[in-house]
Amino acid sequence: MKITVKRILTLLLATVMLGSVLVGCSGDGAKEGKSPAKSVKLWYAYNTENLMQDLEYPELMESRDATLRMQCLRNDVESIQLMITPADNVVEFDFQMKDLKNANGDVLAADTFEFFAEYYTEITESYNMDSYYGFYPDALVPLDKYIESNYNTIAAGMNQGLWVHANVPTDQPAGLYTGSGELILDGQSYNIPFEVTVYEAAIPQENNIRTAIAIWYEYIARGEGHYSQELGEAYYDFLVSKRISPLKAEDSLWTMSNVDGYVDWVVEQTKDPMVSNYTLPYRSETYELGTIVSRDGIVELLSAMAEKNIELRKAGDESIDLFKKASYYLGAICDEPSGQRVQVAKDCDLIIYQCKREVAEKYFKDQYPDLYESCMKVPHIVTSAYNPEVAGDDTTGGVQTWCGQFQTWHTEAQRQNYYNRRDNSGREYGEGLWWYGCESPHSPFPNYHMDDDTIAARIIPWMMFDYDVKGMIYWCVDYYQTTDIYKYPSVYLNAVGDGHLVYPGAKFGIFGPISSRRLENIREGFEDYECLLMIEKNILAYNEANGTDHDPKEIMSWIYADLYEGTIPERDNAAGFAEQRAAMLEILGLFTTDAEAAMDALLNG
Repeated sequence: MKITVKRILTLLLATVMLGSVLVGCSGDGAKEGKSPAKSVKLWYAYNTENLMQDLEYPELMESRDATLRMQCLRNDVESIQLMITPADNVVEFDFQMKDLKNANGDVLAADTFEFFAEYYTEITESYNMDSYYGFYPDALVPLDKYIESNYNTIAAGMNQGLWVHANVPTDQPAGLYTGSGELILDGQSYNIPFEVTVYEAAIPQENNIRTAIAIWYEYIARGEGHYSQELGEAYYDFLVSKRISPLKAEDSLWTMSNVDGYVDWVVEQTKDPMVSNYTLPYRSETYELGTIVSRDGIVELLSAMAEKNIELRKAGDESIDLFKKASYYLGAICDEPSGQRVQVAKDCDLIIYQCKREVAEKYFKDQYPDLYESCMKVPHIVTSAYNPEVAGDDTTGGVQTWCGQFQTWHTEAQRQNYYNRRDNSGREYGEGLWWYGCESPHSPFPNYHMDDDTIAARIIPWMMFDYDVKGMIYWCVDYYQTTDIYKYPSVYLNAVGDGHLVYPGAKFGIFGPISSRRLENIREGFEDYECLLMIEKNILAYNEANGTDHDPKEIMSWIYADLYEGTIPERDNAAGFAEQRAAMLEILGLFTTDAEAAMDALLNG
């Protein structure tokens, strides 16, 4: 939910409330003056709502109770917020969870749930002219660590969000699970009801959105106070656990100085279903237009991958494919090409294409046709919207995988430019479509900025399914450019939160990063994408079994039609989004038990 406030009123409000806000945010361990909370309002909030610490929400508080209702699939991680608004200072708070049960007596264990305290950061400047200036929730600190650090206080009249994860097991029986947890405020207990619906279907382990979301390993030390290979790998593994594939491996691995070691790492990533993409390291050299990718370096790496792949096939792993998840992104050479860089991008692409052909012909042509095709299809991603000047073919080079910003997909005409190019490029192995966002665009287009509506980040994968966008780039998750990213979130071009989607764990005694509300909504959006993809596959299977020809996109469109227009998300729509998502999960559940009923629901949606 977005609150628009004129800047002058915002500054006055911040001045008046400064003292009490500081009490709520302090982490100095002071627990003096402990007394029972006399009055408190407990209410739920959707995980797509961005609710300030220092604003009142009388309508929401009046209309919402404290029952936490969640809709989940098996192997799903779904979340919701419990909002705590006390009339008096709260010196300490905690939460204890209990088992839930369904009507059949099946148990959804208490340890299914994880609890995080939302950490609030003051924003005093913004790219978005209508943004509220005040305290925004973003970092999600594990509740036990929040308590250990003595941050678990709430100032009178302030809002404190608890973020609740449900990590539903893959074998959890379907049903409506009910029960409660216990919120403890200064020794007083408050019963928090839970209603968790688990549907029959399960989210697959495999991720089908390809991502190249960068960790800048050299910046980790600025936030954590130190760096090691183990810490860098902890950042990498953390993102993978969130269904996000980092752009590259930890720096000691992502190198051309140890090609064999890198290829061994590639084998591990290929076998991990949670990894959807890894960009390949490269060398560069100078030429008449500046810097270009090294032909010898590409051949060396692709040849080493080919030799390892054949070795594994001969050893009995008949399906392994080290090229399926690989990609090239030459961000240091031809990022966002214009001017002279247009020709550089073309020249680099021609080199990549020729090297892929050389390696595929040498190693795969006669005996491994699937690997031949996979090698030739390794994408070369260029951060460029469709532009005829950068287009090319297999003989001249050009953009092979287009990656324009979100706003370049807004109109039907813009999208048709991408589709026409993809479908008529003339290239033997085609061209691809990705997209990205960074400091731009900003509202009303979607972005990952702290001071925008969180629902915008959540809906991006829904658009990707609708518009057939296969991958996404994001430039950095850990741009710890300031002395304290928790306190100073504007690190790049006044786009608040741009460049950091995680926080240093060291502040709370954690080895590795701490998640954010934005990152969790990105992950949950990727899970939503998998749900939409499963429905599409079920429709195609139904067509094949019944001789019908239903167009999946056509009969599914009502599920997401009201969530955005072009690439502008419908903001202030948390409840509507939750309803549409629940309808999607219901249809998925029906497909596991009654395909006819599922199709009827789709056709009459």
